[in-house]
Amino acid sequence: MKGKYRQNETWIQNQFVSQFGIEAFMRDANMGLEEKGFKHVDIMRASARMTCLRSIPKAWNIVAKQQEELAREAEEKGHGATAGAFYHRAALYYGKAQLYYHEDNEKKLKMYDDCVRCYEKAMKYFDYTIERVVLPFGEHKLYGILHIPKDVKEPLPAVLANPGMDMIKEDYPNLSDNFYIKRNMIALVIDGPGFGETRARGCKFTEEDYQKAGKLFIDYLCSRPEVNPEQIGVLGGSMGSYTAPLIAAYDSRVKGIATMLGAFTSFEYLMHSVQPGVRNKFKYMTGVYDDDEFDKMIDNMTLKKIAHKIKVPILMSAGEFDEMCPPEMIMEFFNMLDCPKEVWIMEDEHHPCASMYHELFAWELDWLRDVLTKGLPADHAVEKWIPSRR
Repeated sequence: MKGKYRQNETWIQNQFVSQFGIEAFMRDANMGLEEKGFKHVDIMRASARMTCLRSIPKAWNIVAKQQEELAREAEEKGHGATAGAFYHRAALYYGKAQLYYHEDNEKKLKMYDDCVRCYEKAMKYFDYTIERVVLPFGEHKLYGILHIPKDVKEPLPAVLANPGMDMIKEDYPNLSDNFYIKRNMIALVIDGPGFGETRARGCKFTEEDYQKAGKLFIDYLCSRPEVNPEQIGVLGGSMGSYTAPLIAAYDSRVKGIATMLGAFTSFEYLMHSVQPGVRNKFKYMTGVYDDDEFDKMIDNMTLKKIAHKIKVPILMSAGEFDEMCPPEMIMEFFNMLDCPKEVWIMEDEHHPCASMYHELFAWELDWLRDVLTKGLPADHAVEKWIPSRR
């Protein structure tokens, strides 16, 4: 058998997929998808077609095509609100389909093109500004989506949002329930190097490139008249909890950091202790496929080395039973920080914090808006336990 980590032995994973769909890999994942705008019945339709790992992209692609056809029918009848909702769902499902290809191939790029096409069609049917952002980055390009409230009368707080490893910029916010717009905030949701469309079009992840990309995205935000350049924060979920502080540590324009479902201290733990798909996905994101070279790279991946550079308020949150970054690892990083800081542990929750996902996202954005507009005392340090809602 090739590969010392048995990465090619998928028969066990195939059995779990046939029984549990994508929740074979992430407990309660479907609840989190529904918060993003996935519909329960569509998740069930896709899951019914998932018989093995390789079937997942096809299953989501079929459901996406169904939604796109419904969107076209509504559009032809002049029913814009209905068309927008269907196009948004189609974009989400095409985006989910391409995620399960952990290598460059024509199918992945085709599905991402389908995702972008449907998302662009959806954008015009919502009553606030949504724009695609494309920035040059060496021989590559960086991609993002900008969300701006309508009728902006004075510069607003802005958030640079960093998705997780299994998320893309189209995933969040839910266009029909946009948490940023409801709080009169601007959001630029990004696919940094190694993520989403930016990776699908060739730009791989390195920490150095991600820092540089973060500066370019913040440059872009500061160029927009709708943005208050003194009130820019970063937000990250899951692996975005690693990349958001990475940007803030090297850019003084960032005034606050909010993270959830964190991955802070040890990529070595992350890549050796959870389901193999995480390791395979990160190999694709970095373009490093040799196991020895990959392990050498992840050995050096920890936010411990930049903890001393973080001087602005930071919020961290995770589930009590988070398998990606257990609370003891979060507390280790928390105790290293010399800045205003808070940590929230969600009782009985796993990595997605799925039964509290809606509340957690709302609370974090409320916290970040308050930090950007009001600040926090230098000695602020809070540890909070959030009781279970299960």
